[in-house]
Amino acid sequence: MSFVGPPDTPLSPEAFYSQALATEDAGQRRRLFADARQSNPGSYQLWIKAAEIEEHWGADEARLEDLLTRGITVFKNPGGSYSGSGFGEPQPVTQHTWETEAATAESQGKDKTAKALRAAVEKSFA
Repeated sequence: MSFVGPPDTPLSPEAFYSQALATEDAGQRRRLFADARQSNPGSYQLWIKAAEIEEHWGADEARLEDLLTRGITVFKNPGGSYSGSGFGEPQPVTQHTWETEAATAESQGKDKTAKALRAAVEKSFA
């Protein structure tokens, strides 16, 4: 996938969630996710919201775990692809924070996302 730059109009996490939840086309959801990440590079919560959206559209736990593992990797070692961007760079997110997010997802009825996040945390922080 080639880099096309940030969106012309920044996409807030809330707008991403509502638009992607209403979008059946997986390609359009991926584009919305990319736009939201470009608009909010320091928001680790976008990765969790993306998993919740994919759970809504029927993704299996393996796919959710893969998505969340990539998100954890970005925020575990934030010097990666965002290094030098100069705006809203990600800060390290602790294992405890990810585990808290898994508990929150579970309490909101996002069981597959919660289970996948716990598995991703276990694998990433082993």
